[in-house]
Amino acid sequence: MAEGSDVNYWNLVIIGIFIVGAIMLWAIVRNKKDKVDPNITERGTREVYEEEQRMHQNDRNSGL
Repeated sequence: MAEGSDVNYWNLVIIGIFIVGAIMLWAIVRNKKDKVDPNITERGTREVYEEEQRMHQNDRNSGL
């Protein structure tokens, strides 16, 4: 390999780091805008667990 071709790899690494950093920054900023009330998520989680529990109880009661 020629000595000059190593520079091209370093340029790609540096550009890649900047691209990954920009994507991470965009994701962090976008995620901060989507604040949801914790009570809503807690209620939704509880409902999912209750539904699962009902399904399992139905399975046991049906003799499966």
